[in-house]
Amino acid sequence: MSSGKPVATAAFQSLLRRLDYLPGGLGMALGLGAGALLGGGVALASPLVAVGGFVALLGLAVALAFSGEPITVIDSPAEPEGGRGVGEAPNAPPAAPAMEAIPVLAPPIAGEVAMVSIPGGTFLMGSPDDEAGRGNDEGPVHEQRIAAFECMPHPVTRRLYREWMGKDPGWPEGEADERPVNNVSWYDALAFCNELSKRAGLAPCYRLDAPSRAEWDQAANGYRLPTEAEWEYACRAGSRTRYSFGDDQRQLAEHAWYADNSGNVPHPVGQKEPNRWGLHDMHGNVWEWCWSDYEPYPSKAGDRPIGATRVLRGGSFGNPAVFLRSAYRVRFRPENRGQGIGFRCVRGPRRQP
Repeated sequence: MSSGKPVATAAFQSLLRRLDYLPGGLGMALGLGAGALLGGGVALASPLVAVGGFVALLGLAVALAFSGEPITVIDSPAEPEGGRGVGEAPNAPPAAPAMEAIPVLAPPIAGEVAMVSIPGGTFLMGSPDDEAGRGNDEGPVHEQRIAAFECMPHPVTRRLYREWMGKDPGWPEGEADERPVNNVSWYDALAFCNELSKRAGLAPCYRLDAPSRAEWDQAANGYRLPTEAEWEYACRAGSRTRYSFGDDQRQLAEHAWYADNSGNVPHPVGQKEPNRWGLHDMHGNVWEWCWSDYEPYPSKAGDRPIGATRVLRGGSFGNPAVFLRSAYRVRFRPENRGQGIGFRCVRGPRRQP
């Protein structure tokens, strides 16, 4: 960890990376309790009190001893053979286009969703070694080329999820239609994408053969999760700073719901300032599932059928500012759920008539 990360946050992040290898319910309970004890620095936001966190931490040693599953900590990914050092950028590729994205409407179906056209381009993925709060898994900085695609302007809402899936797993209960859906697993998100595709008359992108297996048909034209590279590209919107709007953390409250301003609950989508490409809530509100395996950089985006953990991006309503940086990444088991976890859909660009 770099010296820019507070000791408590660094310690918690290391702990979280151990917890995500515990069985779903146990690992999540311990993670949530630890987050409460550490004053909100939890990857999965929860309103648990500090006492609960203390009790959870006391049980950690027992949980680790009897979990029956391997515990792996990826704090310092080895640099791939032939890779360049963190922050090195030969011939500095051009930044992503600084144009405004153009909103386009999805097919005319009930519960129609708007999409934003994201221009294709090349960008530098990851964070330089001198970025404040940088994690060791955010490098080396490497070039990624992204094809044009369409992206939801905000996370999937509880209303939309309920319309297509017939249920609302979201927290808290009550009038919350326009809040982002949460308490969804990676598999839940894939199933939603498929259902949305079917209702729009598009080819579903995912083959879900069993609760623990999924394959992506990259020739399909339906809705899907973004790859990790697509997510960071869309979040940055041409920027190379800590956040899409710059480096000044004092401006974060204008763009995000997070630990300092959320009241420890998710908020209706689209209330904060969007990034340059018109995307809201890329920082904060809920973590967002990506298709990609969690792997050391650089790696191919999303061409493997399944992995032990998948990537979450963006930070949530219960996280401190450092977790909301454009390059910050977290791994989590695809079958697990959490009150701070949601998603948004993307799809390939539609053909012009």
